[in-house]
Amino acid sequence: MALRVVLVDDDRRFRATARRALEAEGVVVLAEVGSGADALATVEDCYPDAVLVDVRMPGIDGVEVARLLQGKVGTTVVILISTLDVDHGRLLAEGVAAGYIRKDELSLAAITELLP
Repeated sequence: MALRVVLVDDDRRFRATARRALEAEGVVVLAEVGSGADALATVEDCYPDAVLVDVRMPGIDGVEVARLLQGKVGTTVVILISTLDVDHGRLLAEGVAAGYIRKDELSLAAITELLP
């Protein structure tokens, strides 16, 4: 069965590029949304295997999305993505997300490494 994800990033061009790259690897992108608020509504409707969420977005950022999704969407795994060097070790230790992937390293293999 193919990995099913929701892609959350405020940069429309990045979402389109990431979608094409992930789909070329066999990942099913159930939805791509541009805000934290849209992410919360979308994830609860489609129950993906993973949510790939940008750390820095206006409004509800990726870290807050991850916190709000904890325990609310069954077995969905939240993975933070960013071009920035963030203190992801602290966030992971706090249980905010299952992992962190730099945007330039986003791939099926990188996501799969973070799944239970």
